[in-house]
Amino acid sequence: MTRTGPLVSSFAVIAALICAAEPATAQTRDHPPTSLQSSSKMTQDSPESESWTYAQPRSVFEKYRTVIVEPTQVYDGPDAQFNGIDPADRPRFAAIITQELRQELAKTFPAPAQPQADTLRLRVTMLGAQKTKGGIATATRVTPLGFATSAVKSAMGKKGTFTGSVLFAVELFDARTNELLLAAVRRRTPDPLDVPATLSTTDTVKSVAREFADGARKRLEELTQAK
Repeated sequence: MTRTGPLVSSFAVIAALICAAEPATAQTRDHPPTSLQSSSKMTQDSPESESWTYAQPRSVFEKYRTVIVEPTQVYDGPDAQFNGIDPADRPRFAAIITQELRQELAKTFPAPAQPQADTLRLRVTMLGAQKTKGGIATATRVTPLGFATSAVKSAMGKKGTFTGSVLFAVELFDARTNELLLAAVRRRTPDPLDVPATLSTTDTVKSVAREFADGARKRLEELTQAK
């Protein structure tokens, strides 16, 4: 009996930690971010997913040729998901996303000093992030078994072991009228074969930001039919 008490207590602590963490993890699987301007317009892409989307018809986007990228915001709503991420690191991570977006989008879309009739305004809000377990995450890539496992995950579009992620919202507005044209919530992780992204949470954010910026440029080119 003397051993049972501490054992039961340990299980109780573990259960409490699991239950406490669960709502934060499941938040975007239950509903879009409560304090986001566009939340009421978004619908879930599939049940239990963290993907939410709102978009006007494709033809609406064809007139736009310039883009103003706002500084990435750090979400401070009650359902933010920054477990274990130091508050001081959050604006630094947001700045990385802004820099990558501006550099990448400038390849196709100039940024005017003032909104024009053909200007989109892009707002990204970092809703949360998961830490990368540096060292452990890298080890799972560089061993033969780890590399093979990562290759399979990469082919299947899955995240790497012990690698963090970034949860963010993207909102596109007409820069003159402030009309919402598109909104989406997504969670992104680096490709499992991206070894440098496993070194630290900062490296993970940099990798996610680069991939996100590249995808955003290509998607906007497709929507606006820009060349």
